[in-house]
Amino acid sequence: MEEKEEKKIAVLIDAENVSSKYIKLILDETSNYGTATYKRLYGDFQVASVKAWMKDLQEYAITPIFQYNYTHGKNASDSALIIDAMDILYSGNVDGFCIVTSDSDFTKLVLRLRESGMTVIGMGEQKTPTALVSACEAFKFLDILYGGESAPRKQGGRKRAQAPAAKAGQEPAPQAAAETLSLAGAADTDTSFAEPAEIEAADAPTSNIPSMEEMGKEIISIINTQAGEDGWVNLSELGDNLPKRVPGFDPRNYGCSKLRLFIEKFDSIEMRSVKNPHNNILSVIYVRVKQPEEAEKPAKRTRTKRKSAGKTAARTAAKAAKTGSKAASKASANAGKTEEA
Repeated sequence: MEEKEEKKIAVLIDAENVSSKYIKLILDETSNYGTATYKRLYGDFQVASVKAWMKDLQEYAITPIFQYNYTHGKNASDSALIIDAMDILYSGNVDGFCIVTSDSDFTKLVLRLRESGMTVIGMGEQKTPTALVSACEAFKFLDILYGGESAPRKQGGRKRAQAPAAKAGQEPAPQAAAETLSLAGAADTDTSFAEPAEIEAADAPTSNIPSMEEMGKEIISIINTQAGEDGWVNLSELGDNLPKRVPGFDPRNYGCSKLRLFIEKFDSIEMRSVKNPHNNILSVIYVRVKQPEEAEKPAKRTRTKRKSAGKTAARTAAKAAKTGSKAASKASANAGKTEEA
């Protein structure tokens, strides 16, 4: 039996947009799809958040790509990552890419790579825009997987640090004033011409994880589409279709280590386990939408009550008919006696 050749994956990390604490999780998740042949980290290592990655470079054999920003507030490392991704694509040395970022600017790159037949796995936090999540073949929410949370939480928009308000006649504290200036200098967007609705939308809480109710509808839809005449569908087939219907789906987003445990949370879905005919140790799990058997039982009881009520009415009518015939015969007999007299 020939061994299945693993895919070669190029892991490209946007260090200015992702925390260094996720590095082991990133490589572990990548190993589920293939072997990481390229491991590159992009950023300006003069920035404190990017410097934090330095301690992990040797341990995980990551190649740093230093890219300083030519203009204040402009992220030149994004362009470097995109150029390298295209060079790797045309080299023909990989079968897929893992783009680690929460920045929607890479959405077009992901779409271009997928157009070339590449497998693209995305990784980022829950703040990642829906456009990038949907563009990837699979997307992993690092903040959920890292924390091992039991349920998804809605991620709020970034809150700007506010300096303490100065009292009338007093100057603002030097530290607060410095923080305000540094934040103003770091901001790349000018909201002076933005509409109020746009500003509110930017600060509104966002979450790319569907609710349990929405997931239940998608699961039932897939089962109804893929199931046979008996209504059952293989759980593995359901697992293959769910990420295609729901970008970024992972049962761990809902606190479940396996898909089976996630499906068990739905009262409208039932499962059964069947022994694998080719392997006695393994079993095959099937799922289907629960049949309305409970609804049929009351209906049967109603029909039984109606039948018994009909029989009772017929008996009553028969008794009344017999009583009436007896009364009529007595009346005719009395009439005959009267005539004779």
